[in-house]
Amino acid sequence: MKQHEILKRFILVLVKGNTHSFMAVSPAGYGKTETTLEYLNELGLTEGKHFKYLPNYITPKALVEELEIVNTLESPKVLVLDDVEDTLKDIQSVGALKGALWATPDGRRRVSWITSKESKEFNFTGKIIFLLNHFNHKSSIMNALKDRALYYEISLNNEELCELMLERSKIPYEKIPLQQRANIAQFIQKVGNGSKRLSLRLLPKAYQMYMVSPNHWQSLMMKEL
Repeated sequence: MKQHEILKRFILVLVKGNTHSFMAVSPAGYGKTETTLEYLNELGLTEGKHFKYLPNYITPKALVEELEIVNTLESPKVLVLDDVEDTLKDIQSVGALKGALWATPDGRRRVSWITSKESKEFNFTGKIIFLLNHFNHKSSIMNALKDRALYYEISLNNEELCELMLERSKIPYEKIPLQQRANIAQFIQKVGNGSKRLSLRLLPKAYQMYMVSPNHWQSLMMKEL
């Protein structure tokens, strides 16, 4: 089974089962965000109605507020946190997430936010997907979150990345013909197999280069690789 299909299976288990969280880890540009959001849509879930997507760093207070908002969504009430490694370094944020994901003996998942100016507590009833570019296995905090979540680490070699780009070249992009999209993906496959910078993000970059400079896009891609 291909790794993106495995990723989908984990998401399905989270959405349909009783698990409260899932962590997907891979270097940037491996397609985990796109796959996750597209698959949630395939499952009939709508952003803003069944799930919420938050990219990049979020402050502890804002995180608590977003958890409250997720509570108001329709089931399965999923919060997708993307590229939030810096958020997970904050002890207040981790404390809120612990409360949101780890049930007390009475089955409730209590989130508390107490400062000198305000105090709130509520029971979180949703689920969380973490999309991370790297995972610090030496961090006790990260391992504590991992131990209480589904966890999947995506590792793709250049050959697999090229195969995915060839597959994605079948998807329409602007006014670039199908054959030209395939030619672009094949060019990346031919010259980029030994590159250490290969990622799925190269394909739309190459498309843009072709659209702006159709006679020189190949030399530009060589510089990119």
